[in-house]
Amino acid sequence: MKQKRKKLTSNESAYLLAEVENMCPLCAKSLMYKKQGKQHKLFEGAHIYPLNPSNEEKELLKNEKKLHDDVNHLNNIIALCRDCHKMFDNPRTVMGYRKLFSIKKNLLSKNEIRNRYRDYQIETEIKEVITKLVEDFEIDVSTQLEMNALRLDEKANDTLTKITKNRIRNEIRDYYLYIQEQFRRLDSQYPKSFNSISAQVKSFYTTLSKKDYTQEDIYRQLTEWMSKKTGGSFEGACGIIISFFIQNCEVF
Repeated sequence: MKQKRKKLTSNESAYLLAEVENMCPLCAKSLMYKKQGKQHKLFEGAHIYPLNPSNEEKELLKNEKKLHDDVNHLNNIIALCRDCHKMFDNPRTVMGYRKLFSIKKNLLSKNEIRNRYRDYQIETEIKEVITKLVEDFEIDVSTQLEMNALRLDEKANDTLTKITKNRIRNEIRDYYLYIQEQFRRLDSQYPKSFNSISAQVKSFYTTLSKKDYTQEDIYRQLTEWMSKKTGGSFEGACGIIISFFIQNCEVF
């Protein structure tokens, strides 16, 4: 007996749209368009594991993992533009399945982390350090950290990509001593603010490290968390702050 296709509620559609940030995860096409003053959707809820697989599809995917046993569960549905949905379904391939499975798994992981943002606060004073980085910092070779003082290589594992590792290494070398000085100044104005900030960063990191997240995921989500919790501060500067705390031993 064939299963009926789940009719998405408006809330479920909004959730799926927000999950992919209004872009088709396969082609980056906008999933909404405006016409005559009204918003119209260009996406469909695509089942990653097929709703009613043919015998051929069952055989094709028999050794593949599923995101949920109930194929109509939102964990098994992703927003795709109509063209990509059609190409994904016809013909179905193991490679295509694995690609969409991985995309959705990463989205679910990111949402799980984001749901924790509200539980972990960050002192508002750190925004002063972020602002200084964005507006005032100029690289001065005399204030760079010596390469032999770097601790990153002792902590990074294979789940941190080489490009991110290199960026963190450069950020530590160029910015560590400058940020350290900014925190000293912050402490003179707001006593023990650095201790509070470092404890908050370490607390959130510890929570994330207990889950099956890669170091790449942890670095990116700590950066986004700090940006969101400081009123949408520039993520590049927040990433530099997280790199500081990697060197300072609160992270990794």
